[in-house]
Order: sequence, then structure tokens, then C-alpha cells
Amino acid sequence: MRLAVEAPAKVNRELRIGARRPDGYHEIRSRMVSIDLADRLEAEEGGAFTFHCDAPGVPSDGENLAARAARALADRTGRSASGHLALEKRVPAGSGLGGGSSDAAAALALLCALWRVSLDPSERLAIAGSLGSDVPFFLVGGEAEVTGRGEVVEAREDEAPRDLLLLVPPFSVATRDVYAAHRAADSTPGSLDIEESGRFLGRNDLEPAVVSVQPSMAAYLRSAREAAPEAGITGSGAAIVIAGADADAREWIARRHPDAALLPCRTLTRQEYRARISPTTGGAPWTSRR
Repeated sequence: MRLAVEAPAKVNRELRIGARRPDGYHEIRSRMVSIDLADRLEAEEGGAFTFHCDAPGVPSDGENLAARAARALADRTGRSASGHLALEKRVPAGSGLGGGSSDAAAALALLCALWRVSLDPSERLAIAGSLGSDVPFFLVGGEAEVTGRGEVVEAREDEAPRDLLLLVPPFSVATRDVYAAHRAADSTPGSLDIEESGRFLGRNDLEPAVVSVQPSMAAYLRSAREAAPEAGITGSGAAIVIAGADADAREWIARRHPDAALLPCRTLTRQEYRARISPTTGGAPWTSRR
């Protein structure tokens, strides 16, 4: 049997960072939303477990989050990992779009189907939380508020799908370096700015740290904000989310930053997200290919 699944990325509409916790993580409060830019995973039954990723510079071994998800699922269900798992990358790595975390959540769904194992939601959440702070969000998808260190995910009512533009510089930013450069606040706010402002994007507390770690980010941000009504870094960077950019703005940004990628995308409702992460027989059309 061969199965395939999509792994849609996310953007942070707002991200607030609080104090460091005893476990070394920071308290956060964020609003995340799924987008239709997606990786693709395929799995096929077979002997000993193997994993492959097609993207240069992305781990194609046991260190990849998707492969780690496979091992964690096997350990949790008391079986040996088996079959071949292949990852086709389309979400830029190190961009703050959650590609690796989405891959991990998608691998859990894919391999549960391939191995014919069943996990209750609490078990799947435990595995997701052990793999990374963003992974629990990808068990829910759509629009959600995320707190704790990222493991507390509260589904929110989906807004109307929105067209966005991602400006992705020709470099990645390491999350650990950004958090090392961040000056932590004493606490996170009780609510988010976007709840009152009516804007799509709110504050990202990590933005100054991203620019500190990678000073050239300032020029890309400046261009994005000159070109459109709203723009901001997502997560720990380096992708910039642009809302409200028209065709002329896109052309202007492309001329000004020919080294960067401009990726159009659209937000996904929770229903759309769940349809995309549901395993199907291999070879099904991939609607997120660009």
C-alpha cells in the first residue's frame, strides 16, 4: 500500500513572548493560521524503515522531524518502524513557516494509516509535544490561539480565506539564535492586538531579535512595508508575510529583491486543512504545487 498526505505550512498573525519557563522554553501567546503552501509526504509499506527528503540542506536521515515522528509513533505503539517515508519539500526551511513541524504532524497521520494503528487525541498530542513546540498546532490547523510553550492549542472560528504573499530571503534564520538574542518580557499579554485592531497582522516580539541575528532582514522588511498595508516576520523568521499587496507591489518587490522568493498563498479553513492532511492513495493530485 502507498499513501500520500500534504503538510501545509502556517503563519503567525501575532506572536508574543513571555518569560523563560523552568523547562527552558518561553511562554508564548500566538495566533496561527494554516496556509496552502505545503510539503508532501508519501509512505509505502515495506521492510525496515527508511526515510528520504529531496531538499538539499534539509536532513535526509533520522534527524529530520518527520523521521523522528515515525520513531516516536513506533515506540508509543510498541511496534517496529517499517516502510519507506519520502518527503518532498516546498516550504522553505528556517523561514518561520513551520514546515518541519507540519511534516512531523503529517507523518503521524500518514503512518497511523499505513501501519493501521489508532491513537487517542491525548496520545497524539503527547507525541507532538515531544517533537517540537509548533507540532501540536498542526494537529488542529485552521485558525487557532496557541499558548504555553506551544502545546496548548485552542481552535478559533475561521475567518474568510485571505490571499497573502510571502517574501522569503535567500537565507534561513536559526530559531535558537533568535531566542538567544531576544530580550524576554516578564509575562505574555492576556489578549492579542489583532482581536481589537481589525488588522490581519499584529506584533511579533521576535522581530527585533531576527533583525539582530540577520541584519539584512531590515531591508526586506522595509520594502515589504513600503509596498503593502501590512507586513511582518512570521515566527522566528526569515519569511515575511505581506497582506494586501497588489500586482504592482509584487512586481516592485521582485525588482528590488531579485534574490528573494515571492510565494503567493492563501489561508486555509480548518475543514480545508483537515482535508489536506487526510492520507490518500499515492499518486493523487497535489493542489498546493506551485
